[in-house]
Amino acid sequence: MKRIGTIFIILVILYSTYYDLTIGTLPNGLSEVTEAVAESVTNSDTTEETMTNVELDPFQEVMVEPGHTVLSIVEHLHEGTIKATIQEIVYDFQELNDGIRPEEIQIGKTYLFPVYR
Repeated sequence: MKRIGTIFIILVILYSTYYDLTIGTLPNGLSEVTEAVAESVTNSDTTEETMTNVELDPFQEVMVEPGHTVLSIVEHLHEGTIKATIQEIVYDFQELNDGIRPEEIQIGKTYLFPVYR
């Protein structure tokens, strides 16, 4: 009887692994969003002209204080949840600040931070 139980448990684990690797466990909405983001990244890399036509969201100028990060400042500028991903926030910050990466911000300097609606 123990052998049958052990075989059954092994079969369940193998089926679960197979299902997770082939079909996945994410809801369809999340996988569609991932595909859309991947397509937009490849499309934005191909043409530089489309980047100049894209209007940036509003922004706010903020002086960086000790302990601040780009994400903490953007979160502070919004009352509720932010509808942008971390990658979008980083990209928008770099676009607003002439390519300065979030790791390069300095205390006491003023930078433009994106505001999402």
